[in-house]
Amino acid sequence: MAGGAALALVLLVLTACGGKGDNARAPDPAPGPVDIELIVDLYDYVDDSLPYVSSYSEGYAVPTAADLDRFDNLASALINRQFDSVRTIAASSNFELVKIVDTGSANNEIYCLRERVLSGHGLYCIDPDATTRHHISAPHPQFDLETNVEAVAVMRGTGARYLSISTTHRCANAAASPCSGTTSVCGATGPYKVSDPAHNVGAFFQRFGIAVHDSSASGVTIQLHGCGSIACPANGDDGDIVARISAGTADDLPATELVNVLTAELNEELQPLQMGAALSCSEPVADKQLCGTTNTLGRYINGQTDPCNTAASSFAGSRWLHIEQSSNLRRDDGAGDEVTPAALIRAINEAVATP
Repeated sequence: MAGGAALALVLLVLTACGGKGDNARAPDPAPGPVDIELIVDLYDYVDDSLPYVSSYSEGYAVPTAADLDRFDNLASALINRQFDSVRTIAASSNFELVKIVDTGSANNEIYCLRERVLSGHGLYCIDPDATTRHHISAPHPQFDLETNVEAVAVMRGTGARYLSISTTHRCANAAASPCSGTTSVCGATGPYKVSDPAHNVGAFFQRFGIAVHDSSASGVTIQLHGCGSIACPANGDDGDIVARISAGTADDLPATELVNVLTAELNEELQPLQMGAALSCSEPVADKQLCGTTNTLGRYINGQTDPCNTAASSFAGSRWLHIEQSSNLRRDDGAGDEVTPAALIRAINEAVATP
């Protein structure tokens, strides 16, 4: 064989076997096999097909310490896109790896941890092609109605990488959460219930939020809540309180803090409509309610090492947004409705930098 032809053959063989120059960049590994693939509209799926544990059912199963440790490894593997490891760990837990081809978002592919048997432990997703490292979270979809589908819309509209949706009603288990704070949402005023994932450090929902936050120095966690007609009237006029936004504190903070920047951006969206306003818990106003000071994930993100029992005290540069919303903002009624999740999405995109 001629020398030139022999050299060409050697190069061809090296190329076929993965040979590359010193400066070549190896491609990102393709996602490994999954347990299940669904071709669905994610918005419709979380609304109509994802099962949820109902209130007062005792259907929420309290995880053991071993369960939580196993889930920590599972969440870490998902966040790092180690899909083969996800499947291996999930095989010994109550989760499975699901690939969702989201027909409502140009067939975008996302990967989710889904419960095999409903226990109220949540749905956790990553979009490997996301443009930001933000996390959209809905802890009370059965109580704060429509926050589950809104979370999907906000994830899509902001290019967020992570999504978490609780699959339990916050009143699904009568046992008290060990964490501080009281509420009357489940009846008589008393401690939060162990099934309330926004107020319990021993929940998969909390552990996923911690893992996501710790994986990035710049990603923002945006947790969506709903507030009722007393705190957030929704009468379709300029007296409405469309949202109450906090960083987990009622302390006044500088106008440059994210909580106040987002409030200002949302009010820019709302002001021309004359259908209400957003309020910040960290502006010098008298009306400060639902500021999320007992939210355990918010406490952790704001630097509290004992988020179960102790409120956070430092909020400079907070990467936590706790958004209480009127029923009007949480849904799109069509027919010219302008106070919708789309207004919130535009405000978030203006306020929150892309990390």
